[in-house]
Amino acid sequence: MRTLMPLATLVCLLTAMPLLGSLLLGPWWVPAVVLMIAVTAVSALYRLTRWNLLPVPLLQLLAAAVLITPMFAAGEALAGVVPTVDSVAHLARTLQRGVDTIYTSTPPVAASAGITLIIAVVFVVFMITADFLAVTARCPGMVGGLLLALLAVPLLMGGEALAWGPMAAAAAGFLALLAADMWVRGREWGLYVPDDGSGTHVVGGLRRIAVTAVAVTTAILLALALPAAVPSLRSDVFYDLADGTYIGRNGETITTTNPVVSLRRALDAPADRTVLTYRSTSDDPDYLRTFALNEFDGVNWTMTPVNASGDSEASGELPPPAGWPESAPEETVTTRISMDSDTPRVDFLPLPYWASSVDAPGQWFIDPETHMVFTTDSPTTGLNFTVESVENRPSGDDLAAAGSPRSLGGGQLDLPDGLDPAVEQLTEQVTADADTPYERAVAIQEYFTDGPFVYDLTPPAVPDGVDPLAHFLLTDQVGYCQQFASAMAVMARQAGVPSRVAMGYTAGENIEGDRWEVTAGDAHAWPELYFEDVGWVRFEPTPASQNGQGSATVPDYTFGGRAPGADPAEPRDPGAEEPEPPEPSTPDDEPSESPRESESPEDEASAPMAGGGDDDTSDTDLSWLPAAGAALGGALLLLVPALVRVVVRWTRLSGLPGAGPVTGAHTAWRELRDTWLDLGGTWDLAESPRATAQRLAGHDAGTRAALWRLALAEESARYAPAPADGAGLQDDLRTARSGLMSAASRGARLRAVLLPRSLAPWTAPRPAPAPA
Repeated sequence: MRTLMPLATLVCLLTAMPLLGSLLLGPWWVPAVVLMIAVTAVSALYRLTRWNLLPVPLLQLLAAAVLITPMFAAGEALAGVVPTVDSVAHLARTLQRGVDTIYTSTPPVAASAGITLIIAVVFVVFMITADFLAVTARCPGMVGGLLLALLAVPLLMGGEALAWGPMAAAAAGFLALLAADMWVRGREWGLYVPDDGSGTHVVGGLRRIAVTAVAVTTAILLALALPAAVPSLRSDVFYDLADGTYIGRNGETITTTNPVVSLRRALDAPADRTVLTYRSTSDDPDYLRTFALNEFDGVNWTMTPVNASGDSEASGELPPPAGWPESAPEETVTTRISMDSDTPRVDFLPLPYWASSVDAPGQWFIDPETHMVFTTDSPTTGLNFTVESVENRPSGDDLAAAGSPRSLGGGQLDLPDGLDPAVEQLTEQVTADADTPYERAVAIQEYFTDGPFVYDLTPPAVPDGVDPLAHFLLTDQVGYCQQFASAMAVMARQAGVPSRVAMGYTAGENIEGDRWEVTAGDAHAWPELYFEDVGWVRFEPTPASQNGQGSATVPDYTFGGRAPGADPAEPRDPGAEEPEPPEPSTPDDEPSESPRESESPEDEASAPMAGGGDDDTSDTDLSWLPAAGAALGGALLLLVPALVRVVVRWTRLSGLPGAGPVTGAHTAWRELRDTWLDLGGTWDLAESPRATAQRLAGHDAGTRAALWRLALAEESARYAPAPADGAGLQDDLRTARSGLMSAASRGARLRAVLLPRSLAPWTAPRPAPAPA
């Protein structure tokens, strides 16, 4: 009794864990399960003492803290177990790495130490809270709030519908918790007395089922129909919050969180989903830029806050960007952009760089430093706007002749302390033969396009304790546009060339005449480098081959000494040696070997797991597995009634010693009744307990005596003002059951074990009908 509810609460949360399965890869659940079992054991064992229950949460927290150190910081702890200052600092760093991974990655995320630690801590807190609500406070229904919080995580982060399997598992666990609570409450109140057999309980049950079905159906229909009937209720704010594109308004200053998450979400969406279409007067339109990120913290590129004020309103002719030549071309390109109605609203407009004027409904502002155009309002979906832009396509000679960046504000060469020195050594090697900023920029770009880098939307996870930038550049060399753009921007700053990371879309695909279509697969990130008297210009380090970002294009002015139109994936000089990158400074454990160009993502996904050996199992016939699994599942399904009956009998027998005389007598008598029903007998409620005992008694004296004592205890519990002591009920029940089972035939005993009739509602005993 005292241990059932803690165990039911544990089962409830364990069945809810699959809700996060679509967000995480690997054995992310193992530490959480271990800690949840530990805190559940603390709760169950402590409650057996009957002491004050207030210390239970504190003892659970203590148990979790004791286990977390050896699980996540054993190397820093005393004897691998006792926490130290170093172990606490290690746990804090691990948590921070997990937060960074969540902030910069999109599902599914590999189960790194930081991620598993966060998951473990969250589920421990949920377990302790659920245990308090369901067991101490006796309010198991409130655990549903915790389940809703877990349910919201994949909806916000994944943005897709949940599979029915995890939803069904979570619902089943919650119902099991409520059922356990009702059973415990029923045990506390004693024997349930059925109705008079008129069948009203059947009608009442059907009525309750009908009311529940109507309520559920009405709620679902309202949830589906109301947003469609009331357009103002349609809001993407929750998805925007998860994306990192929600604009928080604070006076006239607005900020956005990491747009990298939005980029990753777009890349994970179906590649053929249309984002926008546009018409352009240019035969070769440029990229559509949305964000410009100019601050690097060692892991992420972020944008500085932008200001919305009357001075920065994007009306009329827009100011030229920094470094733009005085003799800018007067001819402009007109682009009419139509956002798809299914695309979430945009707070930052995708525009060709640089825009000289923008005509869009609503109030829009421009950041003079980055030339991003944004709004503080809530524009509708399906936005249409027109932009006039000036093409910035300098020649290689123009860039080579650029002077020092005198017109540029500070901060465009800043890099944080603590970067892996191996990255700077690599930059020096790559740009060793370059004399001008332009030559250094081209050399860095060609290091990516001509080198062994592989484009992959699902790169391997970065090992714990390893610098992500150094891991990408020197060890793994597998990534997508975000990694390529970020790495080149950092290397450019190390080489003395101001840089930043731009995000938006490539030009897309020409579908008819001057009409172009941009899909989710065209979402892209690229570096922008600054040259005096030319301004910010686009570079393209991401491979543009068939295995790369297919719609990416390398600007002509970045080819250096190579003829325009040459394949950027082909080295300039096949005989020339690539610079050998220095060894990165990483922890003792070596990162896993990365896939190379000879391995496709499919091959990598189907490769055997680590530790699987080199045995070739491709010829092994595994066709029997589905049939064997179906047979095993069927066998387990047949055993479900037997297992349920065993659990019910065990809980009754185990609860007898501590039960009072009334509850104990009723419980023993009910178990005797169910045993007799399982053996195929009948149970008449019109009989007194003594008459029933005489009818069931056989030739065995011990069985007759045990049945008689059980009948007297039941009569005393029903009618006596002071029921007799229930001592010995457990032994009498075991003796009576054993006697009844031994007197039955072998077939009856087998049916009683495998198909217990007492579980079927239609076999419930009823009083004999009254005489007519």
